Amino acid sequence: MYYIKDAKIRRMTEYDGAPCAEVGVLPGAVGDSALLVYIVEDQREEGYEIVRILTNDADTATDWFDNNLHDAFQDVTVSAFTGSAIMTPEDERSKFQQELLIFGDLKKQLEAHFHKLP
Repeated sequence: MYYIKDAKIRRMTEYDGAPCAEVGVLPGAVGDSALLVYIVEDQREEGYEIVRILTNDADTATDWFDNNLHDAFQDVTVSAFTGSAIMTPEDERSKFQQELLIFGDLKKQLEAHFHKLP
C-alpha cells in the first residue's frame, strides 16, 4: 500500500480530450517514488477517478526542466497496485483513490479547478 505524505495539484491538462488534473503525490514511506496522478471528473461515487499514474523519479540535477529526457517518469497505471494477502489490486487502487481524495483539501481544490474551466 502507498502512504501519502503530501498531494498538490500541479496543473490542469487533458486526458483523452477530457479536462484532467495532474496531482503530485509525495510518498510517506522511505523508498517509495513520488507520483504524478491524473484525475478526471467522474459521475460515480466520489466524483473523480484516477486514469493514469506515473512514478516521478525526476532528479533536479538531471531533470531540472521537469521533463522525461532521462526516463524520470514511468507509467505504472496498471502495475502500481499488486494486491496483498488481504486486498486485491482493485481494492488497493480504490483505497489509494479514496485516501488521496480525502487528503488535506485536495477534493476542494479539484472542485475549484474543474469548475472554473470554460
